[in-house]
Amino acid sequence: MDKKILIAYYSLEGNTRRTAKAIQNITGGDIFEIELEKPYGMASAFTLGVVHSRRGNGPPLKKRAENLDDYDTVFVGGPVWAYTLTSPIVSFFKAHDLSNKTVIPFCTHDGAAGKYFEKVVENCPNADLSKSREFFKVKLKNDDELTQEVNDWISAVL
Repeated sequence: MDKKILIAYYSLEGNTRRTAKAIQNITGGDIFEIELEKPYGMASAFTLGVVHSRRGNGPPLKKRAENLDDYDTVFVGGPVWAYTLTSPIVSFFKAHDLSNKTVIPFCTHDGAAGKYFEKVVENCPNADLSKSREFFKVKLKNDDELTQEVNDWISAVL
């Protein structure tokens, strides 16, 4: 692929990580894990993390993505918490200028995306929702199934 691609993701339970790595394997893009200075544990993710998500707060990031100017396309993904965008993704959008990029959002969940993509646009107005994708129950898919699903999506959007 001709475009330089970055896949930025936040994952708590590993589902979004698996999806991001499948995107990387198919596109050859670089990968960046969004990490917090004070990471959420499972309990705090479902208490403090959900409160942050609902309020649109973004906790401090451990590091920023480097050389963002080198990328044309940025995939950004995370899990859905309380039917909305996770706070680490909000932090990523606030810390990075993506105004001259093609931003392709994706999410993972076991129920519904809710307002995830609506909140993506609030935090990153140039996100291309026509290319967005939600991945349902990733933890129940084997690697071949997930790779095929990601490949079908990538073939349609790039």
